[in-house]
Amino acid sequence: MGRRLLAWGLEVVVFGASIAGPFYLGSHLNRISEAQRTDLSPTLQIVQEGAAKALGLSPRSLPEKVPPLTNLLWSFSLGLPLILAAGHIYSVSRSGRSLPKRWMGVQVLALNGQMPGLRRTLLREGIGKWGSPLLLAYGVWQLSGAFPVVGVLFGLGTFALLGESLTGLGNRPRRAWHDWLAGTCVVDQETGAIIHLSSLWDAEANFSDARRRNLSGWAQAVGPTTVVMNPTRQTWRKSELNFSKIGLGCGLLLVVGGLIGVGTHFLAGRSLIAAQSAEENLYVNLVSTLTNPELDPAARRSAVLALGNLPDDRVTPLLVDLIAQTDDDLWLDALQQALVARGTEAFPYLRRLNQSLTTDLATQGDPTRRRILIVRLQTVNRIVTKLLVLEGSDRPSWLDLSRMHLGYVAGNNSDFKLVLKNQDLSDIQWQGSVMTQAQLQGAKFYSPGADDHPDTYDDRMADLSGADLTDANLTGADLSLSQLVNSGLLRTNLNRANLTLANLSGANLENATLIQAQLNEAQLIEAKLSKADLTEAELFRANLTGARLAEADAAGAQMIGADLQGITARSANLKDSDLSNSSLENADFSGATLQGANLRNADLTGTNLRDTDLRGVWLQGAILDRTDLAGAILMESARSSDRGFVEAVPNLTHQNQFEGVDFSQALNLTPQQISFICTQGGIHPTCSRPTQQ
Repeated sequence: MGRRLLAWGLEVVVFGASIAGPFYLGSHLNRISEAQRTDLSPTLQIVQEGAAKALGLSPRSLPEKVPPLTNLLWSFSLGLPLILAAGHIYSVSRSGRSLPKRWMGVQVLALNGQMPGLRRTLLREGIGKWGSPLLLAYGVWQLSGAFPVVGVLFGLGTFALLGESLTGLGNRPRRAWHDWLAGTCVVDQETGAIIHLSSLWDAEANFSDARRRNLSGWAQAVGPTTVVMNPTRQTWRKSELNFSKIGLGCGLLLVVGGLIGVGTHFLAGRSLIAAQSAEENLYVNLVSTLTNPELDPAARRSAVLALGNLPDDRVTPLLVDLIAQTDDDLWLDALQQALVARGTEAFPYLRRLNQSLTTDLATQGDPTRRRILIVRLQTVNRIVTKLLVLEGSDRPSWLDLSRMHLGYVAGNNSDFKLVLKNQDLSDIQWQGSVMTQAQLQGAKFYSPGADDHPDTYDDRMADLSGADLTDANLTGADLSLSQLVNSGLLRTNLNRANLTLANLSGANLENATLIQAQLNEAQLIEAKLSKADLTEAELFRANLTGARLAEADAAGAQMIGADLQGITARSANLKDSDLSNSSLENADFSGATLQGANLRNADLTGTNLRDTDLRGVWLQGAILDRTDLAGAILMESARSSDRGFVEAVPNLTHQNQFEGVDFSQALNLTPQQISFICTQGGIHPTCSRPTQQ
């Protein structure tokens, strides 16, 4: 048994190494290589997507472009284990031995002493030895609450594989579950094994005389084998039933069942044809009614409402076309009700009409014609809004509302604003859509998928890339993991909104309010945040590389570990903010207020702190290489009282606030600044040092 387990362990190690080795090398190369990147191969994309769905991986962790060598190595990690598995199956089926089994001197044989063959080997290795334990481990992982922690799955899989192999300890023939399943056993390839047939399952132990002779010959060939037969074993006997009568009865039953099925199908077909004919007549009559101008308008509107409930694919495009042909308020109201009754199938037709009306409105100069187009556009947008509210989560997945004009539309009698407060708007494509002045307080643009775990492959998240949300209200909205690349958020209210892991690269957030908003790990690369209000916002490990924060108010903001390289924050207010462990290389904070800010362990290499208020700032562990401190305020200056006397300088700094901070590489320090730095425990070449004992 020890040799068998060792052979099994070697097989697992070889197979695992064939996957992990090339994959690790490719991943390491993907991290460090500066070579030109190419698209991931189509095969790897398919495998990556399937693995991500099965293992609950984050789509953010899946690379789309990799170095060419990484493509090759990852292809090896996919193909090499398949080749090894095929070679293993072939070798065991033909000779009963894989290479590790040959090393350990063990062999797999069928119970009749023959080689296992392909069918038995696939059953033993594919289903019994690997498939069933791994499937069991995966099921336990999914149901235990450990999903999607992959490390737990790896542990469960290892435990299941080992446990399945150890099932051979529970019986005298030392046959594991996979041997019982495939009808095989493992013997010593030199001496043979002792097989106690009395311990085998009854069906397997019921050898015929010919098979017993086969087994005796096998025992002589491979070595001494002890065969113990069970004299009390009962054998199955053939039944004396009349199979011809049973067959005749089954045939008659089949004939009767077939006749009943044909009759039922014929009657159902006749009923369906009749129903279709009635629906066709109804459709024709309703269309004739609503297109007859001589009839009473009320009758025509009733025909429109009746059409809204008619199950005919021609109804929806007909009703949408009628919107583009009228400006009567009562008529438009009836069409609106009918299209809302049509449900989600109306979205594509309404989207096309919305885009057409928007284009016509942009090029139309006649005031009368413009008023008509505005009324029609407002009607379309109201229908879309009602459908989004009524259908909710029943709407189609990845609903396409891109490049639509759903923003504020001023009319003669009423204005239109998109109002979708507290609605679930996840899994909708809003790319390039106009939603100015939209009321979206508490709306959900993100929701976890069926696994109910955030940041996994089946998450439902909205795509708002390039959308115009100027002056919109998104207070308390959930925009985590959403795509907002190059979106327009000018003067948008995002107070207390959740933008965790959202991508706002290139977005325009000028004059936006983000008070207490959550932007943890968000991408804000080159985002425009000038004059934005980020008071007490959370930006843990956020990426703001190259962002513009001129005159922004970020008092009390939490930017721990954030990437702020190259940002422009002239005259910004970052009082009492936490910038510890952040990267501020080549950032521009000239004229900004950093009073009481936490800059511990921050990288301020090449940072411009000219005329910056640094009173009470903490800099322990910060890197001040080529940091420009010209005119920086480190302490409160003396002031004259109304009576002409110099007042005492208020103590706005902490005692020894610069203890251990190295200012040796800082630029443009004045003697007054150096003197203060020295008195606060800072390090500078001009500071006097105590004599070494």
